[in-house]
Amino acid sequence: MKNLLLFSGILLLALQSCKKIKPVAPARIQLDSTLAVPVSELNVPVYYPVQELEDMANEKLTNKIIEANLAIGQKGDSLFLSISRFQPIRMRYDGDRGITYSLPIQIEGFFHSKILGINIQNKEAVRAQVVITLFSDLYLDDDWNLAPQTQLKSVDWKEEPKLNVAGIKLNLKNQIEKILESNKQKIVDKLDESAKELIKIRPAIEKLWGDIQKPIRINKKVVPVWLKGDATDIDGRLYARSKDTLMIKARINANLHTVLDSAGSIKNPKPLPKLKRKEVGEPGLTAYALATIPFDVLNQVISQVTDTMKLNYGNHQVRIKSSEVYGTAEGIAIKVSIAGDIKADLFLRGTIGFDSVERKLMIDNFGYDVNTESSLVSAADWFAHDELIDRLKPYLALSMENTFTVIPELITKGVEKGKLGKKIDIHFNEFDVNIYQHLITRDNIQVILVARGRADVELQKGLFNKKKKPV
Repeated sequence: MKNLLLFSGILLLALQSCKKIKPVAPARIQLDSTLAVPVSELNVPVYYPVQELEDMANEKLTNKIIEANLAIGQKGDSLFLSISRFQPIRMRYDGDRGITYSLPIQIEGFFHSKILGINIQNKEAVRAQVVITLFSDLYLDDDWNLAPQTQLKSVDWKEEPKLNVAGIKLNLKNQIEKILESNKQKIVDKLDESAKELIKIRPAIEKLWGDIQKPIRINKKVVPVWLKGDATDIDGRLYARSKDTLMIKARINANLHTVLDSAGSIKNPKPLPKLKRKEVGEPGLTAYALATIPFDVLNQVISQVTDTMKLNYGNHQVRIKSSEVYGTAEGIAIKVSIAGDIKADLFLRGTIGFDSVERKLMIDNFGYDVNTESSLVSAADWFAHDELIDRLKPYLALSMENTFTVIPELITKGVEKGKLGKKIDIHFNEFDVNIYQHLITRDNIQVILVARGRADVELQKGLFNKKKKPV
């Protein structure tokens, strides 16, 4: 009799172990839709140290500025005049949009005259020194080029031009001032030309406009992911900062989203639009990026982990045969099929959450579906429920750290390749990332992340140290 009871118990356990637990599955969502992504706004400040601009101006502006034979009066007198720099140019920036130039020039000339039919010329050159002060209003033209408007403000004589010809002493100050006045446009044009060569804005902005629309890789592990921007608009202006630094701000509007195929997303960017002169906000960004996670890709990744996962519970062991993540009206469901000492289709539920400290997309409120919970309680009291949850949870988090931190790289790439300079430091202060909106559909998880932060683009010392040929 005892043997019969023992046999019956063993048979009952065997029958229970063969029976598969199949609770009612959470209903799959059938929604097919796409989130509308707000436009991202990126305000990029670009700094030009005035001292380094001054150094470069002295390298680029030739010593000899004007050399010409100029008529004086109505009697055929003339003056062969050579105007050149005798000291470096000095620049003062008013902190807004104006630069004052102090241009120290040396004047040398030979006076030609005819008295009683005799040609007379001084043996030694007339010499004088004068400091010319000019003021430039700085503007940007419609093509993103610097368009300075320079005026000659004053002439300060350090050494007046005195001439001694045949015992006759002459002071040519008035004549030379008239010559300078008539030739001031040549001097102004030289300075404006140098300023345009020094502060090349369009190549940097154009490169930034193009590069921000190229995919940049933000994830290299398991599934390659790229961030892609579609620029929609750009505007800019010169901006007051300080008297030692000239600053230009550009604001780019773009739609940002993630892609899994970088080659398929590359399109030729639109040409750089004409400059729009608008009030540019504080330097920094308000960026919205749409991350789309297809369920088929997510399940491929999860299966690589779960298909070899085993769980031990004392004398009992189970292994995961398969897993599937899908969407429900309330959030996310995960079907886990297990075999071993217990056979079951288990269903776990959760909602989309975000860890703002570690910047991870994750599953919140993660636990067993109610139907699964009750089925397990009645079938296998030895099954430690939290064990499976704890093992799965780390693989259901997706880092979003690089989604926005690659934006400085985009700026750097655009500015450096635009030949603004090679020594640029770009960083964001008070960088805050969070979920703006999310949507679960039949085929994917869509999450719009929002990032806000202040941006600084600083040109390091020595940016303009490379020698330039005079023009």
